[in-house]
Amino acid sequence: MRDTALEVATASLNAALYAALGALWTLFPVTLFGVRFWPQVFAPGAFAVLFGPWVGGIGAGVGIFIADVVYGHHDALLSLLVGVPSNFVGFGLIGYLSRRPMKGSLRLSTIAAGLAIPVVIVAYAVYAFSGSVAMYVVMLGAVVTALLAVPYLARSRWAEVQAASSIGLGVGSLIIGLGIVAYSSFFVMPEVLGLGSGPLPVVFAVGATLWTYMSEIPFLLAFTPPIVRAAQAAFPGLRISQIGTSKKINA
Repeated sequence: MRDTALEVATASLNAALYAALGALWTLFPVTLFGVRFWPQVFAPGAFAVLFGPWVGGIGAGVGIFIADVVYGHHDALLSLLVGVPSNFVGFGLIGYLSRRPMKGSLRLSTIAAGLAIPVVIVAYAVYAFSGSVAMYVVMLGAVVTALLAVPYLARSRWAEVQAASSIGLGVGSLIIGLGIVAYSSFFVMPEVLGLGSGPLPVVFAVGATLWTYMSEIPFLLAFTPPIVRAAQAAFPGLRISQIGTSKKINA
């Protein structure tokens, strides 16, 4: 049974925490391809794993809208058309996939898909770039791959969670990349992003997607599991609201 009151309360808390942590961006305002350096993704990631896709997706969507309008690019329409959908879908997927019972080929295919995303990105970086840029991407890709592979090799339940995080963020990053290019074709991009006033080339979507994923995935993979474990340890009676059944995620 779904507990609507619990979902509303936890989604609201998710949104508030995501927006509040996002304010730390003002201390290190790094923006590339129109996308901010955004390590705070572990917050909605933990809510998605603990409370399910609706809490993760809606909380992240509302939180990023607040962040965009209050101290981000201040373009409500851009946020509604790109930021909100990417966060809703991305963290919704994390909540759905991480809580879905997986065995056999379904589990292996999910983990393989999660691993494939950073591998493809690293391969593209080696092909498209050279020197220090390619080296940094390869090093970061190795770290991300290890964070995804070690739980599987250790036969841990966290393997599905990490793979779900990679897939969810990958899809969300793609929505951002394509969304920014599409938005620029119909509307003027916010001046603060420094992307000009004309339509952006399609290839721009590749850079925005890669930057979004690679700059955020290490924080999502590294911080989400310990936060979830801490929450379960602090509240042993916590039952995770989800469609169908409830369960805890254990190592």
